[in-house]
Amino acid sequence: MKETVRLGRYLLIICAVAGVALALTNQCTAKRIEKQKTASKNSSFSEVLPAAVSFRVIGSSEDAYEGLDENNRRAGYVLAVSTDGYSSRIQALVGINKKYVVTGVRILSQQETPGLGAGISEKSFLSQFVGKIPGKVRLKKDGGSIDGITSATISSRAITDAIRNRIDEFRKNKK
Repeated sequence: MKETVRLGRYLLIICAVAGVALALTNQCTAKRIEKQKTASKNSSFSEVLPAAVSFRVIGSSEDAYEGLDENNRRAGYVLAVSTDGYSSRIQALVGINKKYVVTGVRILSQQETPGLGAGISEKSFLSQFVGKIPGKVRLKKDGGSIDGITSATISSRAITDAIRNRIDEFRKNKK
């Protein structure tokens, strides 16, 4: 019985020390982690809306951002896009200028089939969106101007339709 109590005390001390160490590590790194997240987000935003140098949230949710140029004038918008693909949830960012023309697309996360649907993250696919008005953001099979990925029509169509619908929804709510 005494042995169990003694081992319990040792375990309590080890857990307390580990807990304090984790708390101190979190406190010391929280600001650095937040700064890195912000830098990563701004880098992604700049990738899809190159004309902007700073970004601010539009409205109360963080799914639409206004991009501002160096003179603090509106350069365009960055919209969060989320949709179901063939085998996963696809999350992306799309940049649009003031005339709602696509300036860039970046896939943030997806777990589509490697070698097939995962191709939606490749530059060769995403570059097709640049310069397109929402009406042209459709697969060629559907009357648009985007070449789908061979053997990955579901993934291609999912992200293409989600981008077009998100821009249309944003435009309607913006007016």
